Amino acid sequence: IQPYEKRYPSELSGGQQQRVAIARTLATGPKVLLLDEPLSNLDAKLRTEMRAELKRLHVETDSTFVYVTHDQLEAMTLSTRICLMKEGLLQQYEAPMQVYNGPANIFVSDFVGSPTINFIEGKGSNVNLDEIKVEARDMRMLFTPVSGSVTLRADHPIVIGVRPENVRIGAESGIAGKIYSTLPSGMETIVKVQLESQLVTSVVFGSVDFPIDKDVNVDFMNDRCILFDGASGIKLATGTLRIV
Repeated sequence: IQPYEKRYPSELSGGQQQRVAIARTLATGPKVLLLDEPLSNLDAKLRTEMRAELKRLHVETDSTFVYVTHDQLEAMTLSTRICLMKEGLLQQYEAPMQVYNGPANIFVSDFVGSPTINFIEGKGSNVNLDEIKVEARDMRMLFTPVSGSVTLRADHPIVIGVRPENVRIGAESGIAGKIYSTLPSGMETIVKVQLESQLVTSVVFGSVDFPIDKDVNVDFMNDRCILFDGASGIKLATGTLRIV
């Protein structure tokens, strides 16, 4: 900002004004710094630049930053711990990746992540202590918890959460669907697939694209699918989801 030291604040760009405001605040060496949506009025490019600067300042100053935001991307990229609130009540307070991979409830899982998580509503029943039969409209699946066991009464209302990066398109077998839309960005492509009863979102990494209305098969990868109680919204388990 030094080349602009003779300018008035009104002659600075939005990003430069934000840098000046933060510099003035840090000049006193505060132990705690409260930032209330400091990047909300900046364009996308400046927000990205300022996030990088704020994260470095946090380390260099060794101050505690309390950062208030409605932008989940800022919360994920800047924080060491996320305190997620809903209607004045604490929902979860943990490290960003723990919140992302192990959300406490449906609200948390829906708030964190871009594109947002897919929700599959259905009914669940125990096949045995290790597997849960899931019936969701036109889909029949088995959910296997990674650790422990979940006991459900017959046809208990449940919700399965699947992150877009765990939705695989082009599997040899799976649920039949059609490409509804694609949003290629170069590094990745966001793909929406119309199944018989609902849309699901997938993220395909790399420079790929799909023609609209192409027939594809969809299945679910790895062991990070999330089982929620359909009534309370509380997370019951994390595990694998297999189509049968």
